[in-house]
Amino acid sequence: MATVYPVLGNQVQLPFYLTGIGISECEYHVKRERGLVSHQFLYTKSGIGRVNVGGNSFTMKQGGMLYLSPEIPHEYYPEKGEWETCWFVFRGKHLSQIMMELSFDSYMLCSGVDMTVCEHIFSQIMSAVSDPVSGSEKCSRLIYDFILCAAKLFNGESNPEKIAGGVLENAVCYIEQNFNKDITLGELAQVSSLTPQYLCRVFKKKMGMRPLEYIARRRISEAKLMLDSSDKSISEIGKAVGYPDPTYFGIVFRKYEGISPSRYREIRNTLAI
Repeated sequence: MATVYPVLGNQVQLPFYLTGIGISECEYHVKRERGLVSHQFLYTKSGIGRVNVGGNSFTMKQGGMLYLSPEIPHEYYPEKGEWETCWFVFRGKHLSQIMMELSFDSYMLCSGVDMTVCEHIFSQIMSAVSDPVSGSEKCSRLIYDFILCAAKLFNGESNPEKIAGGVLENAVCYIEQNFNKDITLGELAQVSSLTPQYLCRVFKKKMGMRPLEYIARRRISEAKLMLDSSDKSISEIGKAVGYPDPTYFGIVFRKYEGISPSRYREIRNTLAI
């Protein structure tokens, strides 16, 4: 384990300053019920870890990175064998506002991304921190570079095809199998090993809508098939696609089709004749 905690002096006046950095060849069980004082980035070098945060549980493999803002309770630990991680913690004046403007949430995870650039910047930070004279200024600049690089990864700007083919495949497959049940955003995030915020961002970028809207549209699509091909009542069809309240089913159907389910059936029957 290589860990450095720099002596804090004048660098606390910088917009970004390092409070700790390390490579944990065998990451241990970490549980912080009150979170950290600093912001943190952590990514997997090798092995598999488990992260519990925000009421959700995520798997972290190689190509996965975690961001945590201060005071966010969290827990992480090796899931199978040894889990090697690289991490650093940092603070800075107005940093929370800056992170918010760069679209960072309270916690974020991404998986299956190309970490090459971020790993290079991390190595530069590790080298710079060993310089007690001018290392602070170098680290400040490099932390900002890392943040910008991470922002691109969290926003799906790296390996978009891999993200679409992996993350969205898991989420869409889960919806296809369970669209007639109550599906929460948390469930979809968990099967995708992403945070709800990041899943929404990637899902909307690829599919043109948020996950819950996709679920509603999938239900209405199935309802239309049943209205066309069965003699079931409107109420029965609503229940079959996940809307036990017929009134609400009618509201959702009208929202996406512009007419009521009964009117849709009338029109289809007329066209069939």
